[in-house]
Amino acid sequence: MLNDLPLMSFMRDKMKWHQTRQAVLATNVAHADTPNYKPKDLKAITFEQHLPEDQRPQAGMKVTHQRHMSVGGTFSTQFESDSKLDFEVTPSGNGVVLEDQMAKVAQNQMDYQLATTVYSRSLGIIKMAIGRG
Repeated sequence: MLNDLPLMSFMRDKMKWHQTRQAVLATNVAHADTPNYKPKDLKAITFEQHLPEDQRPQAGMKVTHQRHMSVGGTFSTQFESDSKLDFEVTPSGNGVVLEDQMAKVAQNQMDYQLATTVYSRSLGIIKMAIGRG
């Protein structure tokens, strides 16, 4: 029953995303001295990505011809790596900046903690609402 709620599903996916991102960031740190290594990261996920296509907010105009320009209202539906990374490159070709990676790890941990808190509080509210809390 709780698995059917979009918010709970999103919170579980958000926690999985943070766990995956932690592994990606740890790999970046582990390759800090590897020549020609480029750091990787994941694209952020949004709540709109978890909504069915017909329930997503439509803030833009509908494109009906390939030569029309899209104005907002589109959402990425993939859980993929971020290819627009800004990084410095050492003479060996390594692009890992340890300070940046550690800041991302710390932010990821705080965001994960926030997601778990929201998830557990949401469960508590639902249990209270059905009289089991």
